[in-house]
Amino acid sequence: MAFTVPDAHLLALRAHEGQVDEHGHDFYLARLQPLADELRRYGPDAEMAGVLRAVVEGTSDYADPDRRYDLGRLRALGVPEPVVHAVDAVTRRPGEPFIGGLITRSAADPLGRLVQLVDNKRDLAAADALAAVDPEAARRVRDGRYRPARRILLAAEAADRVHGRRILV
Repeated sequence: MAFTVPDAHLLALRAHEGQVDEHGHDFYLARLQPLADELRRYGPDAEMAGVLRAVVEGTSDYADPDRRYDLGRLRALGVPEPVVHAVDAVTRRPGEPFIGGLITRSAADPLGRLVQLVDNKRDLAAADALAAVDPEAARRVRDGRYRPARRILLAAEAADRVHGRRILV
């Protein structure tokens, strides 16, 4: 039986059980579900990649090996290869720089790039909300991380004649 979108949601829900975001909200409900919802219009692989985007990075420190996921385990579970590639593309490596590492690598993978673009749009909106509380912190993350990342991702999207031109705003 093929791995499905509901399977991906269940995997993410179990894998991130007990995790919270920076505001203390359930990580799956606050970060992954909304991302997957926004990616749904791009097809099942995009939705799966969105909901699984943090499963490798977010479970690597779990003491219980049954709760840890890596790319091999995703493949063994039947996650489609384009989704596994996208998860790999958006998973930050230890010590890796944000722009020169994660963003550059994500930009090279069509599905990973799409996940990063949608997530980046959400990050920019969060920076706008932060500006009401801490304008300087908002400016730092917006100008130092999110806008430069978006420029790289959009340039790669515009240049990709096969997979690109999905999100150009």
